[in-house]
Amino acid sequence: MKKLPLLLGSMIAVILAGSSWYGDTDADRTGSVSLGHGDVDSLKASFDGWRDTYERSGGSPEVLRMAMGYSRALSEKFTPAHARVEFNLMDGGFQFASTGLEDGNYDLWFVDDGDHPGNTIRPDHQDKMLQVGSVTIAQGKGGFDTRLTREQLAGLAIDSVVLTRSGKTPIENVVIHGSPDLMTKLYYSSQLWPMAALGDKPDNGTQRAKPLDFVLPKVAMADAVSDLTPVLGALVAQGRQLFHNETFNGNGRNCGTCHRADNNFTLDPNYIAKLPADDPLFVAEYDPALADLENPTLMRKFGLILTNVDGAATPIFRSVPHTLALATSSKGESTAASLPYKNGEFPADNALDGAMGWSGDGAPGTGTLREFATGAVIQHFPKTMARNSDPNDSVADDFRLPTAAELDAIEAYSLSLGRSKDYPLYKLTFLDPLTQAGKTLFDTKENLCADGTAQAGGPSPAPTCGTGGPTVTVDNVKLGDTANCNGCHSHAGARSSTTFANPTRDTAVERMKITPGRLVEPSLAYDGGFGQDALTNCGPNLDQNCNGDGRFNTPPLIEAADTAPYFHNNSVSTLEEAIASYNSDAFNLSPGSATSKSHDRRVKLDSSQITAVASFLRAINALENIRQSNRLANQAKGVASNGSARELAKLATKENQDAILVLKEGKLLGGYAGAIAKLESANYYQTLSQIAPSRGLRNRLLTQAIARKQEAKALIATCNDTAAVPTAAPALVVAFPAPGSSGNPAPGSVPFTYSCAELDAL
Repeated sequence: MKKLPLLLGSMIAVILAGSSWYGDTDADRTGSVSLGHGDVDSLKASFDGWRDTYERSGGSPEVLRMAMGYSRALSEKFTPAHARVEFNLMDGGFQFASTGLEDGNYDLWFVDDGDHPGNTIRPDHQDKMLQVGSVTIAQGKGGFDTRLTREQLAGLAIDSVVLTRSGKTPIENVVIHGSPDLMTKLYYSSQLWPMAALGDKPDNGTQRAKPLDFVLPKVAMADAVSDLTPVLGALVAQGRQLFHNETFNGNGRNCGTCHRADNNFTLDPNYIAKLPADDPLFVAEYDPALADLENPTLMRKFGLILTNVDGAATPIFRSVPHTLALATSSKGESTAASLPYKNGEFPADNALDGAMGWSGDGAPGTGTLREFATGAVIQHFPKTMARNSDPNDSVADDFRLPTAAELDAIEAYSLSLGRSKDYPLYKLTFLDPLTQAGKTLFDTKENLCADGTAQAGGPSPAPTCGTGGPTVTVDNVKLGDTANCNGCHSHAGARSSTTFANPTRDTAVERMKITPGRLVEPSLAYDGGFGQDALTNCGPNLDQNCNGDGRFNTPPLIEAADTAPYFHNNSVSTLEEAIASYNSDAFNLSPGSATSKSHDRRVKLDSSQITAVASFLRAINALENIRQSNRLANQAKGVASNGSARELAKLATKENQDAILVLKEGKLLGGYAGAIAKLESANYYQTLSQIAPSRGLRNRLLTQAIARKQEAKALIATCNDTAAVPTAAPALVVAFPAPGSSGNPAPGSVPFTYSCAELDAL
């Protein structure tokens, strides 16, 4: 770090070159909004991706679809039951279908929270309610069809759908629950036909029938149909405030207590060690009423947080997943046929609308970010272990539940963090040969056969070596030439290369020889991931009871170098160790070592190959750090308020410092010495910008910093938008066709990845 006199001398030199020395008093009065790490363009791109996936899987503007499941906030007791509702907004047709319910009679309701004070997601006497229908459940299944009229729906907005015991209202009883998330609201509020029903848009005569009045709470205004930026910007700003400041009348914690903005929105033991003793993270240590909220030893030594995802009787501890690039990992797989997106493997996933949480089943609910946020408030924010938030209870003061509007805003902010797309690996060439070799190892899906042919066919009949060749066996597959990462981490992200969704897989993390947390707490429950099945296949000897079916979410790897330690239990501390774990018998004997077609993707890398893959992951992480740093710096240049601009400049500096750190951690990345020098120069200018007394001077310094970072990026990798999608080697599956205008695949394009122009945009 430069000494202070040199910093001031450089600042004076810039001032003498033409900048004025005065505060931006007029600009400060404008009250410009700072979004911090939030990016409206990322949120808009997230919405575009959601809409594409929704429509390709059968969704349409005319039919509203919602999932229902157990709500930790509202349900009378845990149930594995799930349901689906489909509501035709044109003709009022309504369908309900469920599985897993106890036999008996039930009622289904629409609930409108209204806009009265205290209107949380818990139904109350001031809410509007409409009983939609009744259903009798036999052998766990049941459903009904009905048709709703305009008169029934008059003045009603659907904030939630609630199934109750027969004869009970949602105020008295909730069995399962569902609610439209932000993406659903944006989708339906941006359609022209409901606007026509509201009179917001003129009827051009193309409507086949007059639709029902719009029944979802509107996020976007009528004049925002063509441009959602103002609406989404305000929503992201509100969500940022809630995420980092709102305690929901609880114990002092907020979302940012665990998802730290200055630590890549996660926690690790080294970061925790620097926090003051009175930080809300440590509330279990200084508040006797919350002594059982956390295990301080597991939290401080290993960064593990008590989650209770399998119920209060089963203490499950998990690491804190970062919340960057959620748009690329929040959509779960489905077994429903919906070309060009291929099918998933697990029918249980069909009940979910999202893939949130380490095990893909939310909190647990319907797997959405909305459910996850609600579950986090209940689990981590209460004042006592009673976790009572029912306003009908005279002693309910542990916390309050969020409102629907607050959940919308938190979702908007969360989805605006980090990337909205993955990196197009086939377009990138890394200048360091070790890094390029690592990319080649990474960017494969499965092993070749010993004769050099690709595995074909499967799963039934068994896959063969080439078309018509011998059956694939463990003896005729060549190991050691590939890392086989692409299948689950397409383009280094968190999407499957065949389903384009976030896969949950059993890679046997809970069958490793040592789990560090268990050395300190031998009674620590084995975490089986998805679901609550009691399967005896955990532990190094496969003789310990799991709580789940073994499946965990696939995390994005572009941010991996920044976010150690690794896995749901923080059992691995370095990037090289995480890569090496896939060499283990635990992985190579797990279900995750085979593709959905039973193709062999076991891993056997030597130390040099592990180093190469780690070099690739560090380099691509640095590219993303630079992209984020430049975005924040440009946001700082455009903000009038001195305080907001300085905060943004500080965040930009932190991202730039992360780029330096991840490159320096690769001890053989000497090829990037020039890039590191450029980044350190950028760091110098960005540090100066944080103390610049005027907007003009600050922007000059930030412009200099951006230029240095662009130069550094050019010394790490080049990007070629005209690069052809590789097709010669079937095993090197690095890109897949996106849907064309006719509904058929369009060869040569890659869904959900940035163009080179987007990566280079400032």
